[in-house]
Amino acid sequence: MRTVMSRPVMTTAAAAIVSALVLVPTSAQAASKVTVSNGQGSAKVDPTYATKITVSGSGFQSIKNAHGGIYVFFGTVSGAWQPSKGGQVGTNYRYVPDNESKNNQGFQRFVAFPGSDTADAANGGTIKANGSWSTQMTVPGASFKTVDRAGKVIDVDCLKSTCGIITVGAHGVKDPKNETFTPVSFESLQQDQKPTTQESAAAPATGGTTAPGAQAPVTTTTKAVNPAKATAAVDRGTAVVGRVLSFTGKGFLPGEQVIATLDDGRAAVGP
Repeated sequence: MRTVMSRPVMTTAAAAIVSALVLVPTSAQAASKVTVSNGQGSAKVDPTYATKITVSGSGFQSIKNAHGGIYVFFGTVSGAWQPSKGGQVGTNYRYVPDNESKNNQGFQRFVAFPGSDTADAANGGTIKANGSWSTQMTVPGASFKTVDRAGKVIDVDCLKSTCGIITVGAHGVKDPKNETFTPVSFESLQQDQKPTTQESAAAPATGGTTAPGAQAPVTTTTKAVNPAKATAAVDRGTAVVGRVLSFTGKGFLPGEQVIATLDDGRAAVGP
């Protein structure tokens, strides 16, 4: 009798639980979205001159006190480029190189999780609890140089390839919710300006004028580097597995971008 009586009781309880689960409303996180705006309010960048843009995100995953956050790059992607799907930098996605300091050239931004242990290094702000963030970036133009996984320098032409804003998990953390690619279009925004070189932009001639935000393309060079004069020396005492390998360089030009590779691209640092 106890067995027979327990069945309707258990069935009734299970039905109540199922009903409760069905009736409880579920909330789905909005898909991650990125918007781009230049100083004129459009999502366009100049193909020749550096363009300052505001990049904003919504619907991103924000994890309080978690390690890292997101990197915000300008570059191009191909195929299943997302790191969570096996995509690799230098192969499936390429971006404008920059250093990771707070005072870099603005080509890359690090937006941290709130309370992250690396928040002090963030130069793009914080992902708010509601998943929104906003930062300022600089797009150098429609072409840039980057390095593939073999250490080979690659020229990217955004007038031939689709380029835009890339977001990925910072510090090697693979987070599919925070992996996005937002294309941008190119249009001349400085019709009254003539192209200048990096050197002339840094030190304009007396009496010269430069439009606000109109900077030289970073891919333009004014002086060839003599490879024989540039050298690097490795501190062999630091060549220990699991430790940081130290090296010094000399003979390089001021402001020159340098990328160091180890063992045919097995590891790299820079620029």
